[in-house]
Amino acid sequence: MKYILALVLVLNCIYTKAQDSTKVTRTVSGVISMRADMIPKPDTNQVLYDEKGKALRYYQYNKILSTGLYTIKLSEDKSLPRKQVITKLSEEQLNKYNTLIRENTKIKNQYVYETKKLDAAPLTAFYEQDKLDNKVIVQIFWYANCSTCTDFFAELSEFFKSLGDPKDLLVLLVTNDNQDVAKKKLKEMPLRNAELISSGKAIADAYQITGYPAYIVSDKNYVIKYAVAGFSRLAIPDLKTAIKTSLGR
Repeated sequence: MKYILALVLVLNCIYTKAQDSTKVTRTVSGVISMRADMIPKPDTNQVLYDEKGKALRYYQYNKILSTGLYTIKLSEDKSLPRKQVITKLSEEQLNKYNTLIRENTKIKNQYVYETKKLDAAPLTAFYEQDKLDNKVIVQIFWYANCSTCTDFFAELSEFFKSLGDPKDLLVLLVTNDNQDVAKKKLKEMPLRNAELISSGKAIADAYQITGYPAYIVSDKNYVIKYAVAGFSRLAIPDLKTAIKTSLGR
């Protein structure tokens, strides 16, 4: 039972923010591998409790659990053996779950994984090689109907601005959507200094991207420093760290 609750927590951390992406088949390496249509639907009628005994409805505890800082455990009250209580993770538990989340969202296929040299050939169909050379390249794989993909564009825009909009940073928004659909969405949710690659299925296929959003960061030597598919609370902070590290900041 303890294992099941831990597994549910990890899946919640990874998928709660990616519900719009569930039409896309995804594979997660590591502890467990599940297709999106295999992820159990939450029971929105279920009631959980905080540590003071206050009853929490789904919309309340889902928001708490999505932070990734809390877990669910069975009540110690023997008269209520099925009562489930939300408790804050200890630092040790948090580190453990962070490790699980990172392992379960890493892209690890024969073409893309951290430390591998990125094959830039799929990108040269859209860019001359000299535009790619000596650049930190950030590839963001997304699509217009994926709110999880675009919700953090504003935060990333502020981040790029805080870096001073470096000239040696190339941000590519790669989507399978056609140009009209993609541009319409980017008018609503722009990403600062990013370059759009619409109808980019060839790139996604070449790198075997099967989960959205997905992020690949490669340094100026084309060495992959970050490669993640699917969303978790760690995705954006880790993305920022990888970009800064690759820029030598």
